[in-house]
This record gives sequence, C-alpha cells and structure tokens, in this order.
Amino acid sequence: MPSFKDRLHTLLRASERYTKTDMVYLAESGFWINLGVVTVSLFSLGLYVLFARVLSPETYGTYQYLLSAGALVGALTLTGMNTAVVRSVAQGKDGGVGAALSCQLRWSIIPFLVSACVALYYLLRGNEGFALAFLLIGLLVPTNNALNTYSAYLTGKKDFKRVFTYNFSTNLLFYGALALAAVAAPAAVALLAVGLIAQGTGYFFAYRSSIKAYPPKGETDPGMLGYGKHLSVMGVLGAVAIQADSLIIFHLLGPAALAIFAFATAIPDRASGLFKFIPSSLLPVLANKDAEAARVAVSPARTLWVLLLIALAIGIYWFASPFIFALLFPSYLSAVPYSQAYALSMVGVLGSIFATALISNRELRSLYIVNTALPILQVLLILGGTLIFGLWGAVGAKVCAALLTVLLTGFLVLITPRAFVR
Repeated sequence: MPSFKDRLHTLLRASERYTKTDMVYLAESGFWINLGVVTVSLFSLGLYVLFARVLSPETYGTYQYLLSAGALVGALTLTGMNTAVVRSVAQGKDGGVGAALSCQLRWSIIPFLVSACVALYYLLRGNEGFALAFLLIGLLVPTNNALNTYSAYLTGKKDFKRVFTYNFSTNLLFYGALALAAVAAPAAVALLAVGLIAQGTGYFFAYRSSIKAYPPKGETDPGMLGYGKHLSVMGVLGAVAIQADSLIIFHLLGPAALAIFAFATAIPDRASGLFKFIPSSLLPVLANKDAEAARVAVSPARTLWVLLLIALAIGIYWFASPFIFALLFPSYLSAVPYSQAYALSMVGVLGSIFATALISNRELRSLYIVNTALPILQVLLILGGTLIFGLWGAVGAKVCAALLTVLLTGFLVLITPRAFVR
C-alpha cells in the first residue's frame, strides 16, 4: 500500500496540470519556509502579548520608533546584496560569498556616519538615551545585515531545511533575550541594545556554520557585487517608505498612537509572511531561466490562485480579529478596526511575486521604476493621510500603497510587451 508521502507526491504531480508549477519543489521548499515563518510568528506573537502587559504604550511606541529608525539606517547598507547572492549561488557561482560579506562590511561606514550624526543631534538636545541608541544602531545594524548573508547563501543552495534550522536558533536567542529584557529592564533603549546584540551573535554563528557546511568552491560571478549595489540603491526609497509610517506617526501623533498602529498591523503583516515562501522558492528556480519562463511563472492563472488564497485569509482575519485582540491584547481593543482595514494590504504579496520575476532576470530598468515611483507615492500618501485623517489616514495609505505595488509590478511583468527588455 502506498505511503502517505507517496500519495501526496502523486497528488502534487497531478495538480501540476492546473497550476503549471513544480508543486513537489514548491511544497518541499514551502514547508520549510512556512515552518520558519510560523515559528517566528509564534515567537513574535508571544513577545507582543508580553509587551502588551509589561510595557506602557509610550515605552512600546518609543521602542517601535527606534526600531524603525534602525531599519532606516539599515537601508543605507547593501540590502540588495542578499538577493544578488541568492541568484549567483543558484547558478553555481558561490565563490563570491566572502567578497559579498567583505563588501557589505566596508560599506557599513556610510550608515555608521549617518547614525553618528543623528546621535550627535540628540546629544546636543539633551536626549542621551536616543544618542546612545543611534550609536548602537550605527555600530550593530550594518554588521548584523552583513552577517545575515548566510540566509541568502543557503537559499541559493536550496537548502531550506538548514535555513529554517539556523533561523530558528537565531530567533530563539533574539526573542528570548528580548523577553527577559522586557521583564528585567522595560525601557526602550535597553530593549533595542539587547535585541541588536542577541541578533548579531546568532547571525555570526549561523554564518560560520553555513560556510562550514558548504565551503565556497564554485566560480565567482563578476556581476554579483555590481548587481547587489544596484538593488541596494534602488531599495533605499522602498525602505524609507516602509518605515515612514512609524516615523511620521511618532512625530505627528505621539508614541501611544504608534503603539496602537503597531498592534493593528502586527498580525496582518505576519499573516502575509505565510505567502513569502512563493517568491523565496521562485527566485532560485527562475535564476536559471529566461525572461519568457519568468513571465509564464507568474501567469494570470497562477496569480488568480494566490489572490484567492489571500482573499480567504483576509476574510478569516476580518471575523476573527475581535476575538484575537480580546484574548491576546485586551489593552489594545481600540486597534481592532484599524487592523481589520489594514488586512487588505495583504494583497501586496502579489507585488513581491511579480517583482521576483523582474529580479531573476536582472531587469534593472523595470526595478528602478518600481523602487523609485512606489516609495515616493507611499511616503506622500502616509504623510498626507496622517496629517488629515490621523491613524485612519496612515492605514488607508498602506492599503493604497499595496494595491499600487501590485498594479505596477503586474503591469510590467504581464502586460508590457517589452518589460523584460534590458
């Protein structure tokens, strides 16, 4: 009698008639990627529950502001290098992974100097806590981002099981340290310092273990570093747009309002992560295919299947969110309506899938369009929306930005005849 694994394999192969996709590979890679997303979401959810009980809205809002500021400084690092590493390693050119790490560490002087200037500004204004926070950000965020190359290296090797194992270990250290700090030292700067140090420690050992498991022996991709720099430059505005909501809300509405917004967006953002296995699985595969194959991989029929799954997830969350907040975040019940509306932004997952097709073929022209126009529009929407409508304006701006991302990336991939012309 066939085993369950054999029957599942047969079923997945049969489904390829309709999905036009290697469902066995997608299921295997998706299992490990989603297992990682689920475990991180559980860690994060537990931390949110703890924060809601031991931190005041003002403290938590301030911590969120520092996290967003750190991410903004991190945008000045070579954030696109990981994507370039995945593409090159998937093509068998893994000899340049060390060069990628060294390049990122050298580049880190730029975000450090920017962060040091901000630290000096706060010091001159008498805010020693924020000054210390930005010095830590300038020192540790670029280093942590560079060491995170291990994840890209293993993804290019399609060793998703090892990616999960190392990510689980680093996240266990990270979230465990934050939980202890929240109880022992419930202050925004202390939480930031503990989180950055724990994260960097985990990344360091994960990188060493990855290189030991797969010693780089392949040829070097001469275009990898240049491509990584291009992706990094075009990603700066996107990172600004992602963090703009927290920075704008903090300065216009205050830390308590930012805390409400953070809890409103927490679960939808993590639910969106369950779909990230699709672009993560696609990139190593599409890296070895031509432009037409990339276009077929994101055909309208496949897009419709993903859209139906997203719509189902949004519907379930819409009805479940009041009960979830009552159970987990009773102090933030006022965030429920905002969270229900924000759930519509989950449709933005489609945009990341379309963007993967562009990235896989190094379509720099289209990528520059996406990563320049959309962030500028998003920042303007958030600023205008928050000024006029407060938190509702910020939520509406995020939903509109997600829809615009899908429309533009979908247009470039599926409609524009020369979207893949270099």
